[in-house]
Amino acid sequence: MFQISNLLIAADFSAEVANNSAVGMIGSFIAAALLIVVPATAFLIFVSQKDSLDRTSTGRR
Repeated sequence: MFQISNLLIAADFSAEVANNSAVGMIGSFIAAALLIVVPATAFLIFVSQKDSLDRTSTGRR
């Protein structure tokens, strides 16, 4: 751990750069959730509900 902290100090990273990187990472997570996870979840719920309705309607025949 000591070597990593020395490397960061020696590389002269600023707090602003670290902050911008963290904000970008969080923004990427949010974008991924909005673009991939939410539509996939909605689609799977839709298919699951439709399949459930199909099974109950065929069971009544």
